[in-house]
Amino acid sequence: MLRDMPASLMVLDRDLRYVMASDMYLETVGRTLPELIGRHLFEAFPEVEERRRPLEHSMRRALAGEANSIERLAYSIPDPNDLSRTTEAWWRCRHTPLIGPDGSIGHVVQITENITELVRAEEQKNAIAHELQHRVGNLLSLVQVIARRTAGSSETLPTFLERFDARMQSMARTHSYLIGTNWDRMSLGEVIARQLQYGHDDLAAQMTIGGPEVLLGASEAQMMSMAIHELTTNSLKYGALKDASGSLDVSWSSDAGRGFTFQWIESGVGPAAPSQRSGFGSMILDMIVPSQLGGTSSRTFGPDGLHYAITVEKRSPPV
Repeated sequence: MLRDMPASLMVLDRDLRYVMASDMYLETVGRTLPELIGRHLFEAFPEVEERRRPLEHSMRRALAGEANSIERLAYSIPDPNDLSRTTEAWWRCRHTPLIGPDGSIGHVVQITENITELVRAEEQKNAIAHELQHRVGNLLSLVQVIARRTAGSSETLPTFLERFDARMQSMARTHSYLIGTNWDRMSLGEVIARQLQYGHDDLAAQMTIGGPEVLLGASEAQMMSMAIHELTTNSLKYGALKDASGSLDVSWSSDAGRGFTFQWIESGVGPAAPSQRSGFGSMILDMIVPSQLGGTSSRTFGPDGLHYAITVEKRSPPV
């Protein structure tokens, strides 16, 4: 009955040597019953003193007559496929005294549950909650900056609302993608597609877009979406996308050091010159985005249109 019991259960004597174990327990620890019978618990499953101590204390309490439990115990066990290696695991243990006919306690029964997946899920949840708090704080700070700077460069309230709303929608398109499996990363190509092609399918023939896969972290994706939104807005008003005579080439490349270069080249526009008044859009392109990405940018106005580039040489992995 004990061997077939649908629980991970084992019995130790007062010297903490194995007397019996259920098949589920043997499967959990990757051992056979002959390998364990008569062996000391800490001989079969050695661990550092810091981890052995609470387990032994709990068992001694049970042998003294006090049933008790350990809700969470970190205790590694040998890898069943390679006993020279150990596998880190978390356990929930219940220790119960086994009372004989004469009232003496000669054994302790342990019912154990491997809760490693549960602990890791909780750790991941806490990490995500911390990241969410950090990300929301950064996002609200960015919204505050955009609101103030947009207001400073807007002559009227309707103008402010139009510009501010457009920038918020741009950020929202990127943020909506950074959920689920895309929580911590987004490809540069996806950022460009969501910003440049949103609502402008009729201009697809004027655009050439291409480059290798470059994965961006959440903050990098938001920064690039801001830059591409400003470039798209300016191109629709003054540049290559204003009418059918212009064309736009957007490309990017990567290097072995995880860096990347993004290029935005307009042609068919005719001679262009920078505005005499530097607005918030220019600040986004020339200062805010390259600074936040830890890179550099260049913006030139050639005989055929605008050429803008961002180069980021060193980056941390977006994971």
